[in-house]
Order: sequence, then C-alpha cells, then structure tokens
Amino acid sequence: MAIICLEGASAVGKTTTSNELARMKNTYIVPEVNLLFERPKFETNTWYLERQVDRWKIAQEKQSKYDLVILDGDIFQPLSYNWCFDFKIYEQSLDIIYEFYREEIIKKKLMFPDKYFYLYTSINNLTNRKENDRTRKRRNFESHLDIIEPHQRYYEALYKFEPQFVQLIDAKNIEDNARVIKDNLPSSTPYRDSEELLDSIKNWLMKNKP
Repeated sequence: MAIICLEGASAVGKTTTSNELARMKNTYIVPEVNLLFERPKFETNTWYLERQVDRWKIAQEKQSKYDLVILDGDIFQPLSYNWCFDFKIYEQSLDIIYEFYREEIIKKKLMFPDKYFYLYTSINNLTNRKENDRTRKRRNFESHLDIIEPHQRYYEALYKFEPQFVQLIDAKNIEDNARVIKDNLPSSTPYRDSEELLDSIKNWLMKNKP
C-alpha cells in the first residue's frame, strides 16, 4: 500500500489532517522525529538523520497491515530545512547530508515516499492556528515563519522534477485537506530511482539560494 508524506509549515495542519485521514481509511501515522524519539544528552552529528531512516523502517513495516501509511513530516527534511537556513544553523553541510542519504539509499534502507502532499496557507492563518492550538508548544515557531517561502519553493522544485510526485494543497480546512488527499492517492507504488532523484535535489540546492 502507499506510503505518502504530508509536509508544510508549522501549524498548517499536517497532524490533524493525518488524523482525519485515519478516520477515513485504515491508516498508520509515523510521527516526526521529535515526537517519536527522545533526544540524547550528547547528540552525534548524524543522530537526527539516523532517526529519519528509523521512521522509514517503521513506515515499511506497517505497509503490509494498513491501507495507507503517512509520514507526518519528510524523512528528507534535513535537506530542505538546512537549505532554508543556508546550512548555517547546524553542523551539517549539504555534502554531509547528501552522502548520508545516498549511502542509506544504496544500502536499500531508505527511499522516497510514493507521493508528497504539501499543505500551505497564509502567515496570518498559521499564526491564528498556532495561538488556538493548546496541544503543542511549537518551539521556534517564529523562525519557521521566516522560511515559509523557500520551504514551499523546495517542494515546488520537486513537483517540476516529477509532477505526479508532489501535490500542493491550499489548506483551508482539515476535512477538505483529507478529502483531496484521499481522492489523489497513488493507485500503485510508482517506480522511482531514489538515488537519481537525490542527485537532482542536490544539484538544485547547489544552484539555488533560499
């Protein structure tokens, strides 16, 4: 069955949309790293990257038991997120991230999901949703607002690489988000060369500034 990924800015509705889809279909949701794993006191430079591989392993294991598996947040998120900050906020260069992912793909421990659904809305809507959501603290929310434009541009670039791979959704409400996603799920697992796609992403990141 399909493994899809929901992405978008903080407070856009990824988790609530995932939960709504779970009410509509037999669905397993793989939470983001910070909700799924406890950060160690002394974190290695690749700890976060390794946990993304663990998330993919969970998704694959659940694939046989569920009609749909949702990655709540991109397993390749370190590529887009670090690029948005020009690779200056963490000690992870583009080369470090790329080589890590490339090795895991070659070892067949990692692949790109079957499809991305990118949710977007206005900054005002995001701020209002954050203020009205008492269930999560959303650390660094303000800094995330600063990267909305380049973050969306990254996924628009993925759409240009392969249009059927990414769908952008104007996130007006949770019910509509879930309905659009349900109606546009991939009917079969598409063949995709993850190593080739990773190379295309790296080349695009090198040529484009956030």
